[in-house]
Amino acid sequence: MDENVYQIWWPLHLRVALGEALSAEEQRGYEAGRAELEAEEQAELRRDVTELRELQAQLREMTARDRELAQQEAMLRQQAAQLEHRYLALTGEPLGLEA
Repeated sequence: MDENVYQIWWPLHLRVALGEALSAEEQRGYEAGRAELEAEEQAELRRDVTELRELQAQLREMTARDRELAQQEAMLRQQAAQLEHRYLALTGEPLGLEA
């Protein structure tokens, strides 16, 4: 609803909220305005739901990627520990690279 229409509609809304009767023409204008505002609100809710679904999909993807990276990290730490152990066995000296 554009600002000019809203400026006309709002006083009608206040009158209805206070229990005042509207003329038939005012009532039609009020109902049309209310329907327009409700439609805008529904459209905004649909956009919000779409955005939420997109964010949830991103979160699932990022969570899966985080698990993959954690598994890779664990594997690399294990490999590093094995290499350090081999180095110690061959040289008798620790690398001193513990993280």
